[in-house]
Amino acid sequence: MNDFYIEMEGMLASYGMAERRTDTETGEEALFIDGRLVTGDDGSFDLVEKIKTEPVIIMFGAGHVGKALYDLAVLQGMRTIVLDDRPELLTAERFPLAERHVGPFSSLLEDEYDAISPYFAIFTHGHANDKACLRYALSHKSQYIGMIGSEKKARSQLNAMIEEGFPEEKARSVHSPIGLSINAATPAEIAVAIMAEMISVFRSDRNAITIDSTMLKAMTEEKGIAVRIIEKKGSAPRGEGTMMFVTPDRIFSTVGGGNVEMLAIEHARKMLSAGQDTDIVSYNLETGGNTGMICGGNLRLLFKAVQER
Repeated sequence: MNDFYIEMEGMLASYGMAERRTDTETGEEALFIDGRLVTGDDGSFDLVEKIKTEPVIIMFGAGHVGKALYDLAVLQGMRTIVLDDRPELLTAERFPLAERHVGPFSSLLEDEYDAISPYFAIFTHGHANDKACLRYALSHKSQYIGMIGSEKKARSQLNAMIEEGFPEEKARSVHSPIGLSINAATPAEIAVAIMAEMISVFRSDRNAITIDSTMLKAMTEEKGIAVRIIEKKGSAPRGEGTMMFVTPDRIFSTVGGGNVEMLAIEHARKMLSAGQDTDIVSYNLETGGNTGMICGGNLRLLFKAVQER
């Protein structure tokens, strides 16, 4: 089952989206892209979901705009990776929850960073650095690339990328000037415009199920139980497709919290101890149900073993 999530990670990195199909009676799953079966059996499925990862923002620049955008990302629980050549700006005090990389951009841009289809935001302190970062972003799979600057600068930089051999369609898809046009003036306002534009890209398909990229990475490497809501009725706190991953000593993400989550974690760890591969459990969240909760509704959860890579 580990291979299933390795394939999923690769599909999301390459295409930004995948289709997961599930037989909610047997627990059988398959992955498709553009109607083509990638992994699993081409059987009869009654649950079909589009899936993508939560945004991970890679910021090139730790100045005023970068700090303001980071603060907005933290408010929304978005993971951030920040690169800059100014150690006095990219500090633990200013970016405590970010993954921080300090050094010359010439060195930073030689490395790879742990993000599936990231959202690149470019606002360094010099045109040469912006151009190098733009070249790096265009060389990688991404969901969004935005670069700060005037329309004149944008045309010049993008034309230069096309002349270097980057596909014109990809270069023209760069959001530059970065952010929605809201007459933003201050760093905080510019950050709001950028975040709004990123959200508009991320939420372009409102029916897509999002999956936490850190959890997905763990599912490609560690032994555990993947827990997913495959049916929701009534006012249960989370919808179909919501996932968490339970290992012997860690828990990634959530299926809604409360007693139902505690029961699900206990059941997953019992499966790990017993070596059980698959189970489907119904939880009644109404008064008098089997969860001790009174919020109403019912959930069916699919439990599937994931083997260590």
